[in-house]
Amino acid sequence: MNIAVFLDPQGQVAPLTAPGTVTLFSRNSGRWLIAQQVAFDLSSCTSLDVFRERTLAMLAQLPACHHFVTRDVHGAPRAWFDGLGLTLWQCTEAPERALDTIAQQQPVAPEPEMPPPQAFVHPGVEPGEFYVDLIAARQAGADDTHTAKLLLVPLLGHAEFSRLELLCDHVPKWFARLADYHLIYHSTPLDDGNLRVVVTKTAS
Repeated sequence: MNIAVFLDPQGQVAPLTAPGTVTLFSRNSGRWLIAQQVAFDLSSCTSLDVFRERTLAMLAQLPACHHFVTRDVHGAPRAWFDGLGLTLWQCTEAPERALDTIAQQQPVAPEPEMPPPQAFVHPGVEPGEFYVDLIAARQAGADDTHTAKLLLVPLLGHAEFSRLELLCDHVPKWFARLADYHLIYHSTPLDDGNLRVVVTKTAS
């Protein structure tokens, strides 16, 4: 989690009407560490255009930051920050306490439930026939958990295996060795750019 805090030269949370430093804090292993510091001064702004230019230049140096802490902000500046997708926090306490307070108020997103590999394997009409949507499997798999080998090797090695139909965007490289296991495949391009691949046993 990244939080930007606008600090005065004494290290206290400052109002946007005074010059200061935007300090980006990032929490790592339960500790807040300074990840970036950007000098920032809106005190001499003479127009809204200058204000926008300076804030955009500042925010461009703060990647993945959605929280901004300042001592005081009202009117057009608040509306501008809100429009940029930043959550503004007004704080008069020590910066460290502000960081912890903000972090505690953020909901923890639950880990998405990932379908098991078997969810993408569908039986065909006859015993030993299978259909796999490998594109959907890869899109659902975190860190490429649902790999082609993980899904397909158990099917190809099934005692009753006779036919596998596969929807994919490319033929897995290891299919080049299927002939070593008395298997053969052919692929057909589809209108959407994907492939329909059918694997069967070679003639005995």
